[in-house]
Amino acid sequence: MKQKKNEMYWVMGFVLAVGSIQVFGKPFAEGPYLGQTPPGPIAQVFAPGLICDLRPHQWESGGHFSADGNTFCFGRRGYVFITENTDQGWTTPKRIKSIPYKVGCCCLSPDANSIYFIRRPSNRSMRYSYDPSKRWNFHRCMRTSQGWSLPQELGPPLSLAVGGFSVAADNSICFISERGRFWVAPFVGNTWAEAIKIPVEMGNLRGCCPGIAPDESFMVFYSIRPGAQGGTETDLYLTLRRPDGTWTEPRNMGPRINSRYYEHGARISPDKKYMFFTRANGWWENSNRDTADIYWVELKEYLPESYR
Repeated sequence: MKQKKNEMYWVMGFVLAVGSIQVFGKPFAEGPYLGQTPPGPIAQVFAPGLICDLRPHQWESGGHFSADGNTFCFGRRGYVFITENTDQGWTTPKRIKSIPYKVGCCCLSPDANSIYFIRRPSNRSMRYSYDPSKRWNFHRCMRTSQGWSLPQELGPPLSLAVGGFSVAADNSICFISERGRFWVAPFVGNTWAEAIKIPVEMGNLRGCCPGIAPDESFMVFYSIRPGAQGGTETDLYLTLRRPDGTWTEPRNMGPRINSRYYEHGARISPDKKYMFFTRANGWWENSNRDTADIYWVELKEYLPESYR
């Protein structure tokens, strides 16, 4: 009898404890940008301990906010995660399970009702399983009343994309083609029209992962640092679109953003105040060696006043 009474007390205590967690537990995060103190002109890790796991051999990348700032999408060890701002604060990040495989680059649509991503080339060390006849695959998952849909492969012109990409406020998609040229595919009539070349004079740079501003007034991309061996020491570069449609010569964003590591995957916040990007010590070819975190930086000192 005593044992049964103790068991009953234990069950009641457990129920009360669970109720206490629900009632008195703190939300995952509160406030704009997950309640983080805004950075200055020196890049800082975004949401350490919340989004970014600072331990070695962890990998967070590709942070991207929706247009209203209330949904945040990012990659964690290759899988797609999402957190949303509710009346009770930000939800704990959840993996999008309808995307069952590891992906390269992911982005939200401005209204947060679509997730776009590219599946990277097959890499044995990362255990990807792809159709060997297709080198890159551009996909979309859509929000439904039952959750996120299964991935839908998008055809031309987005089938030209071979690496990182970004999404503008009007849902146009900026990407790089196999020949290393930047393109933007306008969103017209609920689909993407023929891609338009972005005429950036690259010089000796090899650009990739274009991060377009919401209004398409500037773009940040990464390039292997001139003089470095292929595949190492990447930096972020900024180019501005002039009123006549031409683009300025790309300029290195400097040591407050760039480092001796790999900077890539730039994304511009909806208000154009901040840039998010990934800093890593490798390309995640070895999960026991490579580490990456999402960083953010205020853009005020990097942009002319008319572009802010």
